[in-house]
Order: sequence, then C-alpha cells, then structure tokens
Amino acid sequence: MSLALYRKYRPQTWAELTGQNHIKITLQHEIEGNKVAHAYLFTGPRGIGKTTAARLLARSVNCENRKEGQSEPCGKCSSCLEQVAGRDMDILEVDAASQTGVDNVRENIIANARFTPLKRKFKVFIIDEVHMLSISAFNALLKILEEPPAHAIFILCTTEIHKVPATIISRCQRFDFRKVNSDDLISRLDWICKQEGIAVERKVLLDIARVSEGCLRDAESLLGQVLALGDKKISAEEASLIIPSTNLSFVLDLTRSLVQKNTESAITLVNKLAQEGIDLVKFTDDLVEFLRKIMLAKISHGLKDFAFDLDAETEKQIIDLAASFGLNDLIHLINIFSGKKFEIKTAAIPQLPLEVAIIEFCGAGGDRPRQDIDREGPKNSPPSSSQNNFVEENKSGAKSATLKNTESAPKMKVLKNVSINIDEVRKKWHNFLVKLQDINASLVFVLKVAEPVDLKGNVLKIGFKYAFHQQRINQIKIKQTLEKALSEYFNEDIQIETSLLPKGQESNFIKEQTKNDEVEFVQVLPVEEKGQQQEMIDLLVNTLGGKIIE
Repeated sequence: MSLALYRKYRPQTWAELTGQNHIKITLQHEIEGNKVAHAYLFTGPRGIGKTTAARLLARSVNCENRKEGQSEPCGKCSSCLEQVAGRDMDILEVDAASQTGVDNVRENIIANARFTPLKRKFKVFIIDEVHMLSISAFNALLKILEEPPAHAIFILCTTEIHKVPATIISRCQRFDFRKVNSDDLISRLDWICKQEGIAVERKVLLDIARVSEGCLRDAESLLGQVLALGDKKISAEEASLIIPSTNLSFVLDLTRSLVQKNTESAITLVNKLAQEGIDLVKFTDDLVEFLRKIMLAKISHGLKDFAFDLDAETEKQIIDLAASFGLNDLIHLINIFSGKKFEIKTAAIPQLPLEVAIIEFCGAGGDRPRQDIDREGPKNSPPSSSQNNFVEENKSGAKSATLKNTESAPKMKVLKNVSINIDEVRKKWHNFLVKLQDINASLVFVLKVAEPVDLKGNVLKIGFKYAFHQQRINQIKIKQTLEKALSEYFNEDIQIETSLLPKGQESNFIKEQTKNDEVEFVQVLPVEEKGQQQEMIDLLVNTLGGKIIE
C-alpha cells in the first residue's frame, strides 16, 4: 500500500518545514542554546504542521549526533531512526481525542513521566488534540506541568485553544501556527511534483492552493489525487476531474453586470445558476471573497497578499474592475451579499435574496446607473439652498474638483424645518420606544443603549454606545423602518444620522432609560469564550440593567 503524499513527504528537518518561520527560528535557537522549556503549546488550524513540529522538536533534543550550537537532527543515529519508525519508547504520542479520561492521563502520562528515559536524554510526551481532555484530566495534567521531572518535556497540540484552561496555557510556551501562504504552498507542491517526476501545470497548483485555503495537508492530499491520474504531464483540463469546480467565471460575469448596473443581466445569471443546481450559498461566499479582493486591490496593490491568488489574466481583470468600482460601492456590495447569504438557506425561492440584493444595488431601472437616479431627487422639487450654494461655488471655479467626484457621493439630505426640538425628542424617547415595541421589538433593544444627540432641521442625530448597533441601524431597510416610525410618532418628516458616543464616557440619558428594566438573566456561558462572555455581560447589563448569574 502506497503512502499518502503528506505522510511520504512529512518534513524530517526544520529546513523542510513549510512556512511557520516565526516558530522555527525560536525553537531552533532554544535547541541550539540548550534552553528547551519543559512544556510547549502548539495551536492553530488543522493540517499546517503542529504535530510535525512537535516530532521535530522531540527528535532534535534526543539526537545523538547533534552538536553544540546545532538544531537539526542528523536523521542517521538510532534515536532519529527509531522515532521515524515509531519505535522510540522515550517519545510517547497520546491522542487526547480517544483518551479523554483522567485515568488515561494518569496511566499514560503521569505514571510514565516519573520514570527516567530508557535510552535517551529526554522523555517527550506529545499530546495531540489536547482540548478534548475532560476537566478532571486537565486537573491531573496540571500538577505534572507545575512540577515536571527534569527529564520530561510536554508538547500539547490543539486546534481549539479556547477549550484549553488558562491554568494549562499559563504553564506552557505558546506558539500560534498560521495558515500557509499561497507562495509557500505552491512551492511545496511544485517540489513534490518534481520528486514524483510528474509535470503539473501551474494553474493546477494555483487551484489546489485556492481550494485548500492555507491547509498544507489538504493541499498535499488533493495533489495526491491529481497525480493518481497516472500521466507524466497533467493539464488543467485533466485536473478539473479531481479539483472541485470553481464559480469564478460566473462570479466575474455577475461582477461585470453589477459594475454596469445591468439589473436584467445580473438577475438572469442568478436564475441560470439556480436552474443548473449550483450551490448559491457557496457562490455567494465566492462572490464576497472576490469583491473583497477587488476592494483590497483598489485600496493598494500591496494588499493583494491578503487575498487568494489567481492567474495573471484574472488578476488583470480585477485591476480593471477595481478602477470601475467606487470604494463605497464595493463596501455596499459586500455588506449586501454577506447578509443575503444567510437568507438563501431559509428562502422559499433560493435565488430571491440574491435578486433582491441586485435590485437594491442596481436599482429597478435596468442599465440605468443608480447614481443618476439619486442625483435627480424627487421630481418637480426645487433644489435646496445648500444645493444652490454648491452650484454657485462650482461656477466660480472654487469647487470644480468636488463636482467631478459627485457621481460617487451619497444622496444629499434635504433639510426641512420641524416644530419639535431635541429636548422634546429626548423627553418623549421612552414613550417612543414603547410604541416601537409593537412595530419592531429588536430595534427597541438596540435603541435602549442609544441617545438622541442633536436635531438640525428634520435630521435627528442618534449616538450609539456600540459600533455594531450603529451598523445595524445604518442598514437601508432598518433605517427606513426607524425613520417611518419616528415620523409617524412625532407627526413630522424625520430623517436620521448616526454616530458613536465617546468611549469611556457614561451617558446619564442611557442610564435613565434602562434603570427601570428589572430583568434577571440565568445564562450558562462557556468558560472558553472569555472575551465574548465579558462583552455579552457588559452589553446585557448596560442594555437592560439586569444582573448575570453564572
């Protein structure tokens, strides 16, 4: 039986370990200076080299031929050879996923650690998926980590660091492994192809790197399937039988329709995708990722490393699209489609949320650009004084540069005088929230930690304590709902603007709004999500004035 590529070409030296230079350098310096710690914690996504690094560390410290000031294991001594073959009795690998109980920890780790190594300098314990241990098993492990024997080294590996108790983490040297970047991934795959004596088109390697999303083991496994086709030269067309198909061509077509504001073409494409049985959730994910790449390219060419790699022709098209889109339009598109992705799963007509998103961005006027419709404003309505001033300034030449940019500017608000003032709004705010409860209860929860700040003309400025509350209110439909409710309650045409309240500054108004909300929450929050737990506690207490029982 042949070995899988990720096993056949598992790195045997530090030089062969792909990526993770920030970790390799530190560990090699510790080995060279004989300053190896008693406990290490390797954390990060799956398939990026945590267990491999743990085995390399174990091999290096016990290598019989390694000289002072060196870190690489020789690979020829009995210690290195026995470890590669899995016969070294002084290097114990424990799978915590299948041995979660406290008895397993006592028998396999604690009891073994008390005895000196049989042949080697150190007895090394590699505990994989350590987050799977039970609480009692962690407590048993904690004692040996606090007072370890001089001959014992513990290396804990996990993909879910938030499930490891803080008491364990604090007693280890923690190393965070990162996903492997595309360049390193492609170089590694190309090297394996040369070792196998098979020529593979670069486009195939690019596609494998894209699909694997930085996971080296996934990339090598997929490459193994491609090489199994058996040819000495593998083309992109042949590899397409193995590599999951991409929605890139459809994403490009839809993006072009969006930049042209061609509603009919965009909706037609979405319906064709639905008819062909393409997963619309995955397609939306690909679209958002593609729009993000265009956004990063528009901001700066140097940001391209933070997005997935594509072939040269597609990269050129992205540069052209970046020049055609406005940055605000890209942000708007990403926000729209990110939200619609979750609606697709429950929609009676799966393509409907995408159709709505297209119309929301392009407008219902077919090929007609949305900016033209926005600039026209209400028919037969006279321009406001601010608009007249703007035109006069442009005539004099003082604002000519500004006029050129008005195509991407948001629609200007038309100020109207109203019969109420900000004091009256603040006074009636609580009663307004009571009324709003019947229309949209979730908005009340958000507005309880918000404060009417100012009223100029008919534009009410509302300050929010939390940024995600402000972002929610700024969503077009929610903003329209709130403006309609305000207008009906105060019997005035009211529009809203949002802002964030100064950080660290307590609002007496918000305190007054929430002081009578006597609500007690009984909530079990997972200990591992400490940051989220504290954020949720703060939000609940500040919003509803209740108390938290853990």
